[in-house]
Amino acid sequence: MKAFILFLLLGCTQIMAQVEGTHQSRKKWLIEAGSYLNFSPAKTKQSPGFYIGSWYRFPEDETGIHLEMGGNFGYSSSVYNFDYGKRDRFYPVNSKEYMLNLGARMIQGYTSGKTKIEWVTELSFHNLFFDGKGIPNEPREEEDENTIYVNVDAESVATVKIGQGIRFWRNNVGLGVQASYMPYRLWYKNTVPEGFNSFSVEAGIYFKF
Repeated sequence: MKAFILFLLLGCTQIMAQVEGTHQSRKKWLIEAGSYLNFSPAKTKQSPGFYIGSWYRFPEDETGIHLEMGGNFGYSSSVYNFDYGKRDRFYPVNSKEYMLNLGARMIQGYTSGKTKIEWVTELSFHNLFFDGKGIPNEPREEEDENTIYVNVDAESVATVKIGQGIRFWRNNVGLGVQASYMPYRLWYKNTVPEGFNSFSVEAGIYFKF
């Protein structure tokens, strides 16, 4: 499954390169910031989080479709409380929420008067990071005096993020909302408990240049 997702993202990159080569438009960048709520039964405290991100916008094709590549970083003071499985043992986790997304978006654009409307379909690698104090690190294969080891006391759970959203633009400023699904147990059935999969709702403001 991981290989399939990687192949799909590489395919998006190839399509973007072809589109870029057939247009004379200048490259565009999108900077976004906003708030999100990630709904998970593993939380004992639910608080809105914030995110920031940067995405590279490729030119539109003749059908009004363009692709974006980039990522977001998010933080929330929400508190996760669950038992984390590692090497056939379980360790209690009580941590705030840190997230990193890296991936691709396909954008279908429409025009209504002076407003540009974009329908967003996102597929990205989603990483949830949390405090890993008390959880042992992976054993080192061999000691090497020339190798520097850094212990950051953090653990992560990776999955895909599948999102659908809509954005409204006036000139170079936009507003939008998106709903996303993160199936954490796709690859981590023995790491996180049942019901750990979650949905999120995001609202943001966007600037392109």
